[in-house]
Amino acid sequence: MHILFEDKNLKKCATDKAYALKRLGHRRANCYAVRLMQIDRADNFEQLRGLPGHYHDLVGNRAGQWACDLDQPYRLIFKSTNEGPVAQIVWARERIAKMLEIADYHK
Repeated sequence: MHILFEDKNLKKCATDKAYALKRLGHRRANCYAVRLMQIDRADNFEQLRGLPGHYHDLVGNRAGQWACDLDQPYRLIFKSTNEGPVAQIVWARERIAKMLEIADYHK
């Protein structure tokens, strides 16, 4: 898949390992790099479901977004660039992932 970044810090963390280590810490920076590699290698969102990292689509006020595990309790939150109604998105056709944030959305 093609990866875009909504957050400039996430983009810099993806391209500058020293910056990622400083900003995220060793464990989270390594997890982040692995998750980006997995997303990059997948053909579409649906292929992510079976990968390590517990990739899943979110519901409620985060409907249309996806998450995967980093270091607990933090998740990488991302979405498709498809702006259509969530109920009509066919995840097997979505090939662009936009990174939104790293968060603990369970708070």
